[in-house]
Amino acid sequence: MAQGNSPERFDVSRRKLVQSLGVAGVAGLAGCAGGSETDTETDPNTPTPTDSTPTPADSANVKMGGELIATFGADVKNFDPTQQNDTTSSKAFGLVYETLLSTDFSGAPQNVLASSFEQADEDLTWVATIREGVQFHNGNELTAEDVKASFDRYEGTPRQSDVYNWYDSSEVTGDYELTIKLSRQYAPLKFMVGGVPIVPKEVAAGDLDLSENPVGTGPYVFDKHEPDSLFRIQRNEDYWWNGTENENMPEKPPIETVTFRIITEQSAQLAALQGGDVDFINNVPADSYQDLKSNEDFTVNERTEGGFDFFAFPMSVEPFTNAKVRRGVSRLIPREAIISTVYKGIGSPAYTPISPLAAQFTSPEFNQQMGKQYTAYNVEKANRLLKEGFEELGMEAPFETSIVTNQNPQRIKWAQLIQESLNSTDYFEAELEQFEWNTYVGKVLAEDSHEQNSLVCLGWSAGWDPDNYVHNLFHTEQFTPACCNLMHYDKEKVDTMIDDALQTYDVEERKTIYQDLMTTLVKDSPMAYVSFGKAMDAFSSSTVKGFQTYPIDGGEFTGVFSASAEAFTYVDK
Repeated sequence: MAQGNSPERFDVSRRKLVQSLGVAGVAGLAGCAGGSETDTETDPNTPTPTDSTPTPADSANVKMGGELIATFGADVKNFDPTQQNDTTSSKAFGLVYETLLSTDFSGAPQNVLASSFEQADEDLTWVATIREGVQFHNGNELTAEDVKASFDRYEGTPRQSDVYNWYDSSEVTGDYELTIKLSRQYAPLKFMVGGVPIVPKEVAAGDLDLSENPVGTGPYVFDKHEPDSLFRIQRNEDYWWNGTENENMPEKPPIETVTFRIITEQSAQLAALQGGDVDFINNVPADSYQDLKSNEDFTVNERTEGGFDFFAFPMSVEPFTNAKVRRGVSRLIPREAIISTVYKGIGSPAYTPISPLAAQFTSPEFNQQMGKQYTAYNVEKANRLLKEGFEELGMEAPFETSIVTNQNPQRIKWAQLIQESLNSTDYFEAELEQFEWNTYVGKVLAEDSHEQNSLVCLGWSAGWDPDNYVHNLFHTEQFTPACCNLMHYDKEKVDTMIDDALQTYDVEERKTIYQDLMTTLVKDSPMAYVSFGKAMDAFSSSTVKGFQTYPIDGGEFTGVFSASAEAFTYVDK
């Protein structure tokens, strides 16, 4: 998750009262382990990949050992998964903690600490068979009791909804078997189970403090954290994976040490890469993208990203109470110009809220169709809609309003382009206001956010499942300050569609519901969608071998080692 003043693209997460992007618990994040019984061919809920990834490393020629030096754009805030609301912490511990299930690079749920995860005869009952022979980093053996304690401990924590949106209870029915009872039918279940790190039962009992001693089962163990300077992990020499389940993977993680330097400025990250001080940066400046791409000394990976930029309306403030006015404003947003000038051609116009990453439920064609029909840039149609909307409200133009943003350079630029477009009409006189990130979050997620005469520029980060893109932004139970429906958009039909889709397992039925939902949201336009982005990493071509870019921000370093995804990296120094 990006901090508000970081140049990373998406800043507000789906988590309640968040400080930045939610990722660790977002559906389908981390890497997976070998021997999965769930793959893209057998699981109908698996999204279709939206673009290609680099050729994986060759296990026959891998070099063992060495140190990978990468960067974080912010410091690691919290070591305990139940307390994390920032992406950097999720990235830092993605190789330390593991989950029962996880999601590979194509969006397929895979087994990790579960050797199987199956639905029982009853609709709401699932049985997890726990992988035997797994040790935590403190030497204790993983059992079903640890898994139960890991689920139960989320109650009453900032991340409670990661589990208790779907979890009712669980029973240990064997040393390595846990029977889980759901509170309701829940279509994204496997993705959400993949967002719950498993930790020793002693944590729940209060005998182990993760904030001082983070203990997981992952391929790397925590080594050192120097606040605002570095975070370091070391290879787990007792890792349970031994390579026998997949001949395409080495028997242990190749890289011995992974060090993350905390470098907050985008330009400083780039300078460190170009100067050879670091091997890898996760925040490629748009202005430098083409130069890096054309330089054989560096490799730039990119993947369609889960998230979008958006422009939200205060729906209790006239004239934004009128859908024609909101669609008229959306028709004035120069999306193509924003992508071209602000993001240097990286990304695509967004007219709907669900990213192409969730490819079984949307498509570029559907997105373009919605834009053409309702909200794509068209000054003539915009003026007609604004004229009709102002007349219906009996209001005189121009209307004075403000566009608000945090101090993110790219967001400021696209906010300025929208400001210029609005002020070029006879209907608005808009000023631009900028806020420090923490102040901005308090303002836009305040209880009265919908009553402030402010048009809000923000971003949203989500995952593989379409619910991640709509529930916390549009459901009435998510009115600020509960979470992120900052417009206080209130429509019973939308709540019903969101709830129905969440409990519908059939993919085609779910797709129909989500496309009907998106059509309603585009017509109502409680917010305008601006652009879909790409996840990008840049690294030294001579040093870093085989790294694959994961499209979900918090799982960015999955490619360092993920057995069932057949992903690993080695360094040649």
